[in-house]
Amino acid sequence: MRYFHYKLSEGVWGTNPYDAVAALGSLLDPNWAVDDDGYRIGYVTGDCDADDLDPVWDVTEVTEAQALAFCQAIYEDAEVMPDGRISGPQPDVPA
Repeated sequence: MRYFHYKLSEGVWGTNPYDAVAALGSLLDPNWAVDDDGYRIGYVTGDCDADDLDPVWDVTEVTEAQALAFCQAIYEDAEVMPDGRISGPQPDVPA
């Protein structure tokens, strides 16, 4: 699994790199974790290079350990699942 760390163009809102990644022949699937500055982790399939994306999104490729640390800063029980995705908090289910 490949991981991108990025932000929306205006911090917590704005444009995102999904379409730009797709235009380069790859896919970006967002993770649940978003920090207070609007940074998030996305799962990348394909061979898209973060350096080819607009700097407005501040995209960097990170390791699994870095992606996990980012998620654990938001939800301490996060862990890497067998498919490479990172677990998050479970939504409350009404009784």
